[in-house]
Amino acid sequence: MTMWDAVVVGAGPAGAGSALLLARAGARVLLLDRARFPRDKPCSEYLSPATTAILARLGEDVLGAVEGAAHAKLYGMKVVAPGGAAMCGRFVDAPRPYSFALPRTTFDAILVTAAARAGAVVREGVPVDDLIWDGRAVAGVVARTADGTHEAYRARVTIGADGLRSVVARRLGLVRTAPPRRVAFTAHVADVAGVDGVGELHVSDRGYVGLGPVGSGVTTVALVVPLAAVRHGGRGGRGARDYRRTFFDELERFPGLAGRFDRRSLVREVLVTGPFAQWARTPVAPGGGAILVGDAADFFDPFTGQGIHTALRGAELVAECLIPVLTSRGESPVSRRDLAPYARARRRAFLGKWLLERLIAVGVGSPALTKRVVRRLARRPDLADLVVSAAGNTVPARRVLAPSVLAQLLW
Repeated sequence: MTMWDAVVVGAGPAGAGSALLLARAGARVLLLDRARFPRDKPCSEYLSPATTAILARLGEDVLGAVEGAAHAKLYGMKVVAPGGAAMCGRFVDAPRPYSFALPRTTFDAILVTAAARAGAVVREGVPVDDLIWDGRAVAGVVARTADGTHEAYRARVTIGADGLRSVVARRLGLVRTAPPRRVAFTAHVADVAGVDGVGELHVSDRGYVGLGPVGSGVTTVALVVPLAAVRHGGRGGRGARDYRRTFFDELERFPGLAGRFDRRSLVREVLVTGPFAQWARTPVAPGGGAILVGDAADFFDPFTGQGIHTALRGAELVAECLIPVLTSRGESPVSRRDLAPYARARRRAFLGKWLLERLIAVGVGSPALTKRVVRRLARRPDLADLVVSAAGNTVPARRVLAPSVLAQLLW
């Protein structure tokens, strides 16, 4: 049986990025995914401006492939509150004052190809069902092959990058949830009227809608609603509600979106993801041998669109922690002590983001608060740029979380 330095479960941005960096450093890496690429994913498909620098660090071939693919550039974000008040902020303090946006079918394939080129062994269509244990430590995974048989893959470290429904996180018993819990319905729609060089977020008491062009005249449209509305949103408040069937009807209920869509221009079916507000109690397995990255580690709400940046920055933190440990060949699972720096690094890197996301998620659930903040930002373009840039990771979140700034947003 082959002994791998790392088995990476999930070949999205977090997993492919981790596999690429570890393989480039000489580690023996196996990258598994239940899907076959290219594949669609329900996602905002937005790469915040700070993501560009990470793409360059992953390799000029990665950044070059993104630039060479059909994509859109977003220069800021517009937020429309219940009642119609609107603000627009631009990205500041970034070498390039824009973000890339492109379909996940394209972006994920670029990263998986780069990981394979770096030396990672990629196996698609291989779902992971369970973990292998060596005492209290994780020692690999059990996966299903194409013929339905189970195969064990042993590794010094297992990297759970398998998203919101992470098998690795569940098998470790680390998953936690909290309100507000929401579900997203996403689609690709062509020729949406009024789309320009900014993303849009339209908020109401029913949820919110995000719009962002992804190139070739196509826009990603995401309808995000409370989980309770999906489960109990039927007639009379009983029974599940099928938002996929009523997708365009729901969009028309937002004043800033009415009349902007042609139902015949749906170019990709409506996909569903959620519920959100889920995280792991710790990103490191209590007995060692496994870590979590990307949405498997935490995902609060898609409103700020930081998921891809967090996934790729998390992959860099994985590599920074594991490369020194894996340079010494061995077969024992990596100890919790050797993995602890990763947990500390994640906290340093993402604590401000976590706090900002939680505040925004709670605020979006209050129409009155959303109206108040949006009206303040409409009158203060400097504050609007600051908030949008913090969400785009070009300025530290702590600048928005400063008491003096929070006071200006509210009073």
